[in-house]
Amino acid sequence: MQNAPLHDASRVTHFRCDPAEVDGNTIRVRSSAHIGDEPFMAFTEVIELPASLADADAAVAAETVKLLSLAVSLSYFKAFAPAIYAVPEGLTPQQRVFITELISHGLGEFAHVNDLPEVLDTRIEAPILDDPSSVVPAGMSGSGAPMEIRRPLVAVGGGKDSIVSIDVMRRAGLDYGLFAVNAKRPMIDTAAVAGRPLESATRTLDPQLFDLNRSGAPNGHVPVTAINSLIALLTAMAAGYDAVVFSNEASASYGNLNWHGRFINHQWSKSNEFEGLLRETLPEGAPGYFSVLRPLTEICIARRFAELTEFHGVVTSCNRAFRIHDDTPKRWCGDCPKCRFVFLMLAPFMSKEQLLTIFEGNDMLSDATQREGFFELMGADGIAKPFECVGEPDECRVALSLLAAHPDWAKHEVLTDPRFAALVLPAEAQDRVFSWRNETHFLPTELEGFVRAVS
Repeated sequence: MQNAPLHDASRVTHFRCDPAEVDGNTIRVRSSAHIGDEPFMAFTEVIELPASLADADAAVAAETVKLLSLAVSLSYFKAFAPAIYAVPEGLTPQQRVFITELISHGLGEFAHVNDLPEVLDTRIEAPILDDPSSVVPAGMSGSGAPMEIRRPLVAVGGGKDSIVSIDVMRRAGLDYGLFAVNAKRPMIDTAAVAGRPLESATRTLDPQLFDLNRSGAPNGHVPVTAINSLIALLTAMAAGYDAVVFSNEASASYGNLNWHGRFINHQWSKSNEFEGLLRETLPEGAPGYFSVLRPLTEICIARRFAELTEFHGVVTSCNRAFRIHDDTPKRWCGDCPKCRFVFLMLAPFMSKEQLLTIFEGNDMLSDATQREGFFELMGADGIAKPFECVGEPDECRVALSLLAAHPDWAKHEVLTDPRFAALVLPAEAQDRVFSWRNETHFLPTELEGFVRAVS
């Protein structure tokens, strides 16, 4: 089965999520592709937690590992994209909802890029299981009252958002730890500046996946935040944390485009919808799970980050600097939608000298070859938001508008470009993007005041 010829991959009829194996702090997530009744290729992904699950509640850990298996398996499922996704050990009704949504929304961008709309309607085959216990939304007590958070685990990616979450945690006086998967230098340096322990997990993909990709198998975006969230939850169980905190903001729920009757959102697994789905699916007794920045826009977060100068020397948000098997120390590529977006968000709130120090001397607004990229971020002429973790077009237009009143930027050549001048927004629109978003959020009551101080 392992040595099956890759040219047969297109004949795969169904993909199977198999039971994982747990040994202390090692989780082996297993999945397999099948042609009819014949196995074609089996995969094993290895996840190493920073602490052992031996002392965690066995039932809670097992149910959470199962959710992790469902999420991880999609990295391999997409290489075949067959009509059927099977879970022979069975699914509870809520687990079925979970994997259905992970495929239909979490693989939305993948389906769009590869022109595979049928992926969004993949058939789930699994025996029906009873719920193992009553499900209580994570971060809530059994009575439905907000849970008191004592020792949260905060996911860090090295970017401005998680740094602002760190600021919230320390102002709230919480005994927090930090978390990363396959920690790289910006994450390690962020933890060092914060002076907090970094709980680092490792995720090693099955190398056969890279062989499939090189052979031309369908490839693309997967809901990686769903995977990292579940690894974080298991780390919290193993290391004695009572909640997992992410830094997904209001803008993450703003999608990219409509396609085949579906709204495609690159950031779906960072959205409020996914956050609620995972909380509803986690077993009772799991650590809390919420995004502390959910009611805030990116521009609010950027404004607060600008004040956290001790982190300016370590911050990075460039995904090209975080390739899964690339250890380059480079912090910014300086020519991608994410670099342009962060540059634009920070520019109104700090001096030009401070900003160029962060971006290693690269003034992207002066680079004529990047003008179209900035234009794209602002949604001009109906251009769809790029498939990247960037904010809403109005936030970008407001940032541009604020530059016109900034002493270091007011005479910058980009503001003389009539296409950009036409995108400047009036004062009332500027106020709107700084407002607290009133969508449903899952902030613990004791943290809301500290988060409101950011807006």
